[in-house]
Order: sequence, then structure tokens, then C-alpha cells
Amino acid sequence: MNLRSRLAGTAVIGLALAALTAVTASAAVTGGPAAGPVPAGFQPASATFVSANDGWVLGTAPCAHAPCTSVLRTTDGGRRWVGIPAPRYPLAGPSARGLTRMRFADTSDGFAFGTQLWATHDGGARWHRVRQVPGSILDLEASAGRVYAAALKSGRVTVYRSPAGRDDWSRVAGLPAFAGYDGGPAGLGLITLHGTAAWILAGSRFYASQTGSHWVRQGFRCPRLLALSSLAAYNSQRIAVLCSGDPAAGSTTKVLYASSDGGKRFAKVGPVPSGGDGGILAEPTPQHLAVATSSGATWVYVSTDGGRRWHTRLDLTDGGKGWFDFGFTTATQGFALEGTPQFGSHLYMTSNGGQTWHRVRF
Repeated sequence: MNLRSRLAGTAVIGLALAALTAVTASAAVTGGPAAGPVPAGFQPASATFVSANDGWVLGTAPCAHAPCTSVLRTTDGGRRWVGIPAPRYPLAGPSARGLTRMRFADTSDGFAFGTQLWATHDGGARWHRVRQVPGSILDLEASAGRVYAAALKSGRVTVYRSPAGRDDWSRVAGLPAFAGYDGGPAGLGLITLHGTAAWILAGSRFYASQTGSHWVRQGFRCPRLLALSSLAAYNSQRIAVLCSGDPAAGSTTKVLYASSDGGKRFAKVGPVPSGGDGGILAEPTPQHLAVATSSGATWVYVSTDGGRRWHTRLDLTDGGKGWFDFGFTTATQGFALEGTPQFGSHLYMTSNGGQTWHRVRF
């Protein structure tokens, strides 16, 4: 999975009454759209980074006039944040239509998605709805100037693609529509990209392409009672797959497999700790892997020997809120978004490969 993750709130909350604060906040992060203060009570929903410094967080905060969607931006790796303009569309609630996640392809081109798709091509100064992709967007990822989106409509998932810098979406030729996805949060991890290479989870198997123009359905299958849970790529050839299943009392059997030829052949690496239902896999390096999972609690497991041995590096006794974004921007910098705004959410970051994590204070 690639996770390389509006004046605050659409109502420009309190900006007119806090001009001095806004000027101070704007000076803290330069470049891009006009910036304002972080709105009081901000709750994160999704995070995206395109470099070790440049990142954005989609969320919400109390406001006088809905929708109260907010977007924050950092240019110093998460030390300081400011509010920038947001799409005029609410966040999705437990049963309501709205936005679920955000991805930026670069510092100019960003996408917020859920039951609608919104885009910006000026760093977030202006947002507009994209109507070329029908259905709800389950997952969206960007790499090498391209953006892929998996859309669910009438129980079938169809994958679309566009250049990152403009709205020119078309269905990806060579990829059939497949049955509705029942994987991670809102389809998290359905699309994995690295450079021009791409992998699309489609039920019990996945499709792979090195260029995006020729797709091959790979023959890999998880063992009996297990299913594809997550796929992560280190480069265009080195990928890893997490199989999970056989649930019992807040745990699932989890087994890691790795490929050095883009997914044609896999070798079993070994088991991953069983705590948690399924998991989201990240592969900062071939030797350094991480799995985010939850059940009665919420955990991050980290391996530094290629997946043979694992250690619990983040353990939250939060009742199992779960992870709704998880990934690494570099070999050492990663982020994990716990929970949802409706029930309380937090962004955690690491600068040492997941060995320790700190909660981000916006």
C-alpha cells in the first residue's frame, strides 16, 4: 500500500476574529495556498505525505455552518500545521455519505474521496468535484504522475486512472470489474503503486502491471482458511503479501509472503503476531516491515529482519478503534491514523522506522 499522505474548515472558522493568529500560522508554513490557524477541536480522519516534509491531514472541527470539513498542511514533517481550504463536502459518518480519505500526488495535486471524488491542482487553494468516476471511491493512490481510483457501483469495483495534474479519468484497460471489496477500512490497500508499477487486489487474487498498460492476474493464493489482507511494495519487483484469517477471540492467523519478481513467485517468510483482525502491511525496506492491526486494542508490529521476528511497537488500549491510514514515507518516517472523528481519532508518527511513535498535537 502507498501511503506517501481550506482554510481550516469550509467556514474559515474564526479567521476574521483571529487575524494575528492566522498571520503567525501562515508564516510558520510557507508556499502553497493561503493558510490559517488549526481550528479548535480538530479531529483527523486521513493523512497523506509526498515527502518527509510535505504532508496533509483531512479531518473535521466544530463550525457554525456545515460542512465542517477541514484540511491541515505541514511543510516540516509534522512539527507545525496550518489550515488550508477544504472541499465543501462533509466527512462520512457511520452511515452517512461523505469523504473518507485524502491523497496528494505532489505538492500541487490532491484528491479527497469517499462517496464523491474531489480534486485540487493548486495545492489545496481550490477544490472541485470530479464527476468522471462513477460510484463511491473505495481506494485511491498516486505515483509517477498517475492516479488510480477504485470505484464501487452496483456491487462491482472498477479501476480508473488519470494524469495527476488534470482531470482526465478513464477506465483502466485490461482490468476487469470485480466483486465488491470487503477488505480494510473503506478499501484501504486495494491499490498498491511504486513508480509505474501497480498491483490491484481483486478478491482472492491480484493483478499486476509494471507499466500500467499490460495487466497479468497473478496465480498466488493464500493458504486454506486465509485470505489476502494487504500488499506492500518496496520497489517494482520486491513486494510482500499478508494473508490472514481463521479468526478466534480477537486474533487471526497471519502469514507473510515475499516476492522478488513483482509477484510472479512468492516464498513464505513466516508468521506475524496473531493479535488483531487482519492487518495493514507496510514495507519501508525488505528487512524492515510493519503491520497495523486491531481488535480489543490497537497495535503496530514491527520486524527488522525481513519478517521472521516481530515486536509490538505501539499498543493502544483504546477498545479497538483501529487504523484508518498507515504507511511509511521513507525508510524511517511513518504515520498511523487511529480511530474516526466520530469516536475520537489521533495521528501518530515515527522517525526511527517504527521503533517508537509519538502522538501528533495539532
